[in-house]
Amino acid sequence: MPIQFQLNKHKAVHSVLWLIQRGERDMYRIWKMLFAADKYHLNKYGRPITSDTYYAMEYGTVPVWLYDVAVEQSGVGFTRDENSLIPEQTFKRDLFSETDIEALEYGYKEYSGSLTFGEVMDKNHKEAAWVKHWENRGSLKKVPIPYEDLVDEAWLREELEWRSYSMVI
Repeated sequence: MPIQFQLNKHKAVHSVLWLIQRGERDMYRIWKMLFAADKYHLNKYGRPITSDTYYAMEYGTVPVWLYDVAVEQSGVGFTRDENSLIPEQTFKRDLFSETDIEALEYGYKEYSGSLTFGEVMDKNHKEAAWVKHWENRGSLKKVPIPYEDLVDEAWLREELEWRSYSMVI
């Protein structure tokens, strides 16, 4: 049984806004930070923050709904200017638990600083879930990464396979 979560669009957008407020505007880094944050929170607390679906793409893991919004739309809370994300509203702290912020901070620290584009890509390309799905994609340019492949412990994976259908995030 696959692990499934319902996308929280509002929380996903405000996760991006938190990262922008924290000092990151580079869209590529933000996607990697969110991946690290969602994976961290999933493994430590049993649920992701955004519940966006991650895809393995050429340059790494990407939250597909947020990526599509950034590329195709504006007016959702941020807009794209080249490879930068520009806030259109302020981050709403009350949407987030302390553990959500802890995980966002973790994701921020994983991919911020002086890492070059290539170093960020190399680090993200070491993620087992990305490797597994990218190498088995065939001719596809992107392929979904199931949540069960982001869970480190077998017991948690089994528990989430049963509980994720009824969780409200």
